[in-house]
Amino acid sequence: MDAIIIEGLKVDTVVGCFNWERQIIQPLMLDLTIQTNLEKASNSDELVDTLNYAEICEISAKVIQDAAPKLIEHAAKLVLNALFTTFPAIESIMISIRKPAIIPQANSVGIRLERHRNDFCPRTGE
Repeated sequence: MDAIIIEGLKVDTVVGCFNWERQIIQPLMLDLTIQTNLEKASNSDELVDTLNYAEICEISAKVIQDAAPKLIEHAAKLVLNALFTTFPAIESIMISIRKPAIIPQANSVGIRLERHRNDFCPRTGE
């Protein structure tokens, strides 16, 4: 299966459950593996035949920043919803979100979710 891969997308946002976290901006690091058919784009060499990586990054950052979520699990779900809604050609997404330097003994902590289109947007007639 073909995939678009985005690694280390930095999103500065309010995130966290504790009062002190709600008062500061913290970085989140996102990794996305987006499965979609890239055959048409590989033949045409035209942006219109693929998913726009810049738009994917912009949407991902904006939904997290607008929501200022408490949990990175919720942040991931917001990104999944937005990307599946915006890009009908996406078949599945694996998203990892890491919160760097929040636990002194760890470089980062994080989560990974993997969802398929049918998990979010069941196709009619199936």
